[in-house]
Amino acid sequence: MKFQGFATAVLLSLAFPAFAGDVVKALPLGAPPAALPMGAPPAAAPVAAEPEAGDQIRLNPSITVTGDVIRLGDVFSGFLVRPEKVVANAPRPGQRVVLSAEWLTTLARTYGLDWHPASVYDRAIAYQPGKTIAQTEVIAAVRAALTAKGLPANFDLTATNTIETITVALDANADVGVREAYYDPTAKAFTAVVEIPAGDPKALFVPLRGVAFATMAVPVLKENAAKNKTITAEMIDVVTVREELVKPTTIIDPNLLIGKSPKFFVKAGLPVQESDVAQIRMVDVPVLAVDTSRDSKITAGQIVMTSFNAADLPPDAVLDAGQLVGKTPRRMLTAGSPIRRGDVQIVRQVQVPVAVRDLSRGEMLQESDLTMITLTDTEVVSNVLTAVDDIVGRSTKHAMRAGQMMHTFDIARPVAIERGKMVTILYDVPLINLTAQGIAQEKGGVGDAIRVTNSKSNTTVVAEVIDARTVRIGAKQTAGAN
Repeated sequence: MKFQGFATAVLLSLAFPAFAGDVVKALPLGAPPAALPMGAPPAAAPVAAEPEAGDQIRLNPSITVTGDVIRLGDVFSGFLVRPEKVVANAPRPGQRVVLSAEWLTTLARTYGLDWHPASVYDRAIAYQPGKTIAQTEVIAAVRAALTAKGLPANFDLTATNTIETITVALDANADVGVREAYYDPTAKAFTAVVEIPAGDPKALFVPLRGVAFATMAVPVLKENAAKNKTITAEMIDVVTVREELVKPTTIIDPNLLIGKSPKFFVKAGLPVQESDVAQIRMVDVPVLAVDTSRDSKITAGQIVMTSFNAADLPPDAVLDAGQLVGKTPRRMLTAGSPIRRGDVQIVRQVQVPVAVRDLSRGEMLQESDLTMITLTDTEVVSNVLTAVDDIVGRSTKHAMRAGQMMHTFDIARPVAIERGKMVTILYDVPLINLTAQGIAQEKGGVGDAIRVTNSKSNTTVVAEVIDARTVRIGAKQTAGAN
């Protein structure tokens, strides 16, 4: 009998070791061995009144406890004879423990409860809420203790060993006590023992060590700031940073930030350098509302005024919208960007005659062979023929495509005089009207200027072809004779 009770208690202890001590004490097996005859079943629990339907035993799957223990009434609801009975140790504040279906079944059987798990996955979770002591609170308490022992007031601390998260019960004292605080000014190192909660018999003692460093108060931005955003007092916060991070160019007076703007993107929470910001002067500049292609004419409706930092504008930026209206981009212009004076130009429209059909070499050109197209003056080079009269009556020097512009080298007058032909030279000078015979040194059409040699004087002059037999020279042309 004695062996049977002891063995059963051991088995129960193995089934749920974390709570074995409390459960075994509650079992009838813990009764004195002499009270139970050999082979007899365990003593029956006291007979209670028949429970009503509303008092049936129910599992509480979510259990919130305070204190050191879990009681029977925390685990089950319904008709319980001894709900105050301690059945397990409570989890530490801020932690939880899972009560398995096997553990719950044994617990119900031990106390004679009419409850059975629906499956092996039935369970209850016990949780004890608590309040966490932040690492900053621990460091602040140690810093206060060290300051009283000579740590400079502008020094801060950082721990070199890991500080585990510490959680205490909701109703517990959350004060942080500091013992054995010591600061070495030469090595700038400290040690201390932290007591949490302070003065509590169950307090947790945490050894702490680390280094001390000098700090300085500097202004920083509360939020990231983009380029050219004006800094206001509401955007600035003053924080303490390691003194070693403060450079000679670091701004330490908040008033030196107000009204200035970042030269580029500035991150929040970092010391601001003098080179990071500048005093800006905003000016309104005309820009295009949409991307505009080359050679299109700019209208007033395409222009909007946008503010820019004057220091960021090119020296030749257009500042007056009137200087853009009617002009044409020399290249693709991006919307919203300042426009330089060299980016636009005044473009005039020019009517240019072109071939209306494909032409073969040597064709005599008529007005019906031509049509007019509109081009900008930048597309018309100096040797392009723009007058119909300069084309009609001439012949093509080579084949040409329809729509092709005609240059001076594309056409020629019909040959009226061939090279070596005898011609009459007409001297057309004031008060003198002379004629002479000569020989053409080159071919030419009517209106062309060709070289002609006087047969009698053997003098070569430049003369204008009048017809197939006659050339004429004037006073200026006689000056070129040789």
